[in-house]
Amino acid sequence: MIWEKIWEELKSRKNFVEEDFIELRDSVEEIIKIFEKYKDMRKNSKGYIEEMKRFLGEINITLKEKKLTDKELINLVELRRTYFNFHDNSLSEYGVYDKDDLEKTHRVNREITVVIERLKKILYKITEKIDYHIS
Repeated sequence: MIWEKIWEELKSRKNFVEEDFIELRDSVEEIIKIFEKYKDMRKNSKGYIEEMKRFLGEINITLKEKKLTDKELINLVELRRTYFNFHDNSLSEYGVYDKDDLEKTHRVNREITVVIERLKKILYKITEKIDYHIS
C-alpha cells in the first residue's frame, strides 16, 4: 500500500535535515529584518524581535551540531503551536498600524504575512515528523 511506503520513508528519516534548518534560519532572519524595519509601527515589537533572535540562536546551534534530538523536535512542535495559535501574542496575530497611512498599513501587513507564512510552512515541514518518526 502507498501508506506503508510513506510510513517507512518517514520512519527512516532523521530528525535533522540540514536544508530544512537552513531554510528555517533564513526565514527567521527575514522575519527579524521585517520586524525591525517596521518596529515603530507596533508598540511591543521589541519582545517579538528578541524572541525571534533567541530562536535564531537555537537554530544556529542546531546547524553547528548537525543533530536534533527527539526532545528538541518535540520542543519545536510546541513552539510551532505557540507561534501560530490564534491568541494576542502569537505570530499569526502580529500586525502593524499607521493611523495616518492605511495603505502603508495594508502593504506592510501583507509583507509580514508572507514571511510569517514562510516560517509556518518550514516549521511544519520539520515538525510533521513528530507523528511518524517518534511514535
